[in-house]
Amino acid sequence: MFILKVVIYSATIAAALFFGFWELKLKRQLTDGAFQPSKNVGDFGALNDLSERMQRERILRGLPKQVLLKFKMVVGLKFLFLAILIVEVIFLQKLK
Repeated sequence: MFILKVVIYSATIAAALFFGFWELKLKRQLTDGAFQPSKNVGDFGALNDLSERMQRERILRGLPKQVLLKFKMVVGLKFLFLAILIVEVIFLQKLK
């Protein structure tokens, strides 16, 4: 039973990670055209990463809905697999 749980959990986590990385890739592809990277030396580091993420989110909000359909589908699938993982944990913990 333990091996079955490990296989099920691993497959679900792998699927959620796959869609998570696909989401990041799509976000970069959709926002690369309008993204303006910072060129100041003092802007590199954690604050630069945070401001880059915020700028990319602002760009995504401005895109038309037709362009964002695939992105929203991938985000939805990621959350679906995370929800499935939670249900699996609750259900399989009751089995012994």
